[in-house]
Amino acid sequence: MADILCVGNVVVDAVGVGVDEIPREGSLTLFDRVELHIGGCAANAALSLGKMGLKVGLAAKVGDDGMGEFVRGVFTKAGVDCRGLLVSKDKRESTSYSFIMVPKSGDRRILHTLGANATLGPKDVPAKLLKGTKWVATLGLALLPGLFGKDLAAVLKAAHKAGAKTAGDTANNNRLADWAPVFEGCWEHFDVFFPSEEEAKRIAGDQEPKEICRWFRERGVNIAGVKLGADGCAVMCDDGYEEIPAYKVNAVDTLGAGDNFMAGFLAGMLKGRSPFEAARLGCATSAHCVQAVGATTGIPRLAKIEAFMKARGKAE
Repeated sequence: MADILCVGNVVVDAVGVGVDEIPREGSLTLFDRVELHIGGCAANAALSLGKMGLKVGLAAKVGDDGMGEFVRGVFTKAGVDCRGLLVSKDKRESTSYSFIMVPKSGDRRILHTLGANATLGPKDVPAKLLKGTKWVATLGLALLPGLFGKDLAAVLKAAHKAGAKTAGDTANNNRLADWAPVFEGCWEHFDVFFPSEEEAKRIAGDQEPKEICRWFRERGVNIAGVKLGADGCAVMCDDGYEEIPAYKVNAVDTLGAGDNFMAGFLAGMLKGRSPFEAARLGCATSAHCVQAVGATTGIPRLAKIEAFMKARGKAE
C-alpha cells in the first residue's frame, strides 16, 4: 500500500540536449543528442519518491501504445505501485508526449501533447486506490482538464474521507487564459498548495510571494507555498511565514526541478517535519535534480539527500 499517491499527468519526454537554435521551415539544425525519459508532474514526483525509498503509487492514464508499455515498465522497475496507472480504451488517445529542447544555458523549451492525460477524471481515482494512503498529491493540474473545478474537488474530498491529507501543484500552461475554473470549489480541500511563482501570479494576481501565500490561505489552504526557482521557495502556515533559499549547485538541466521539490516536500511532511523543514528538503531534492539531464536522473536515496543538507546547512 502506498503512503503517497501521486495523481496527475504522465508523459514520455524526448529530451534534445544542446538545442540552441530552432531551424527555419525546410532547413536542418544539429544538436548534441536525444534521451528518452519519463516526464509529467505526477510521474516525476512518483519516480523520485520511489528512488528516495518511499512507498509511492501513481494514478494516471496512458494510451494503448508502445509508449504506454514503456511507461509501465519504467514505473514497475522503480517499485512504484501501478494499480492506478490506467490504459485508455479510446484508440484516439495516445500516451502524452513532449519534445523538450535543452539549450546549453539549461533553460528548456517544450512541445507537448496532452494525449490520454486530457481525460483523467475522478472515476479514475476510486476509493479502493485511496485506502491506507497518507498523502494524495494532485500534480500538473493546469494540464488535466478532466480534473478542473468540481471534478478536482471530488478527488480531494474523497482523499480526506479516506483519511489522507491533500497537496496540489499546477504545471505551466501558457494557453490557459482563466485559472479560476481550475480551482473553483477546491481551495478549502487543499492541505497544501505549492505552485511555481509564474503560475501562482496567474492564479492570485501579480503579487509578492508573501501576499500570494496569504491569498491562498484566505481561501482555505492550510499550508501555502510558492516555488521561486533559483531563489528557493516561500511558505506560510499556522506557524508563520518563511522564505527558504535554494542550494547553490551547478545546474545543467532544470527539467523537473519543481516536481522534485514537491517530492522532497511530501517526503518531509510524511516523515513528520514542519512545513519549513519539509520545504528545505524539497529544495535539496530539487538541487539534486538539476545537476543531471532528465527530470529524475539525479535523485538518490533519501538518506543521501539528508546528508547533503547536513553538510550544506540551512542557508547558502
